[in-house]
Amino acid sequence: MNRRRTCFFPYVLLLLFLTGLMTSCSNSGSSGSEEVFLLNQLDKQPEFEGGYEQFILYISEEVKKAPEGTFDGIEDKVFIDFIIDKEGSVSHVSLKNPLPSGAAKELKSILEKCPAWAPGQMNGKPVASFQTLPIKF
Repeated sequence: MNRRRTCFFPYVLLLLFLTGLMTSCSNSGSSGSEEVFLLNQLDKQPEFEGGYEQFILYISEEVKKAPEGTFDGIEDKVFIDFIIDKEGSVSHVSLKNPLPSGAAKELKSILEKCPAWAPGQMNGKPVASFQTLPIKF
């Protein structure tokens, strides 16, 4: 029984992290901030023009254009959190895995300058949504 509680501990931490993120990104009554939703809360998911495969192709092509050596030696899967705002722009990019600073900056830049998405929707209105993207180098 004690072992079963231990298995759920990482999930509880993840839930607390996501709850904290939602609280920190939600509308607090001040202008300029907007509520951010998780994908499972949306009526319609955000869409990159051409679909998810096209988004991955965009990232792959941009990584190839990076200065030589930027991503050399990176063999792990990297998890990237970001927000697609209600206008479809990518913001608040953060990496969950440590990367060399040049690679981290380049990856953040690639995501921040990506073409606009069709934002997620709730009740027929565009809303900001939280995304996590795994990338395998």
